[in-house]
Amino acid sequence: MSTSTLARQVNDPSWVLDPITEISGVRLALIISADGIRVGKYENVDEATVETVSAAVSALQGAGRASAVSAFGANPKTPISTITVELGTDPNSGDRKSVGTFMVMPAGANTNAYIAVAFGPDTPMGIIAQTMAKQAKNLGERLMAVSARDDGPVS
Repeated sequence: MSTSTLARQVNDPSWVLDPITEISGVRLALIISADGIRVGKYENVDEATVETVSAAVSALQGAGRASAVSAFGANPKTPISTITVELGTDPNSGDRKSVGTFMVMPAGANTNAYIAVAFGPDTPMGIIAQTMAKQAKNLGERLMAVSARDDGPVS
């Protein structure tokens, strides 16, 4: 499934991202292809951040898979469920709370699409994870239900 096909199938990302971005404390929400191309984004995120995060997610999921497969001696094709990065306290801040958490979740098997969300320390991780999982499932089902190409009418 090419990135252009992903973008056409998602078309309007709000149906995927709105339920996530409505949760208080969400700072960033993206739909990203496995090769690091943004497919959809939360409107309040600037393009430089989107491009940086999109490229980094591609590297993160690749490195996360390689590390976990090696650590567990697992089959290299074992799918990733979730990648979570929690940042500790900002050393330049007087605040003792963590900076926040960044989660990446695939949108179903064989879709090459990921949902990435960054949220603050006061946002319950369980609510984010549950909402992301539901939306990733919905996105994965939509992507797998739509034909990857349109060859026109059959003669």
